[in-house]
Amino acid sequence: MSLSLAKQLIPFLLLLILSLGANASPELKRINLLVSDLDRSLEIYEGVIGMEVFEIKISKADSYAYEVFNVPSGARLRFASLNVGSEKRAFALTEVTKAGLPSQDGIKMATAVIKINNLKEIYNQINDLELKTTRIDEDTTPEGRTFLEFSFVDYDGNLIVLYELK
Repeated sequence: MSLSLAKQLIPFLLLLILSLGANASPELKRINLLVSDLDRSLEIYEGVIGMEVFEIKISKADSYAYEVFNVPSGARLRFASLNVGSEKRAFALTEVTKAGLPSQDGIKMATAVIKINNLKEIYNQINDLELKTTRIDEDTTPEGRTFLEFSFVDYDGNLIVLYELK
């Protein structure tokens, strides 16, 4: 191979390597929470936080969700996907009926962390729903930006952290 041809191929090969590397990285699609009453949960996630319902559907009896969430076959599932800002279907709620959800008292095993605007207004609305909340805390990101945050536990014990960059 001539040196001239090799020089011409280098930009192409670099672009190919970079594009493969970008596509190989993990990409978070959505957070999915199990809830006992979808309509009541939507009062929080759509009505207060401001997510937009993309779709609500009843899951079929052979839905993969039964296996994924270890839900008994006699239970009924209803699934809602929600848009979060410009991200389509980035958040989901799966209603489980005809089977009780386990208690989520005690140490919390996971949380969804969601960036919002109007944190203080949303904090007041969450408190009006009489959900368990923490106080509003102010902190600084590793990049030096100040933010406010608080957490709440929804009707089914799911821990949610909301924050707003200042």
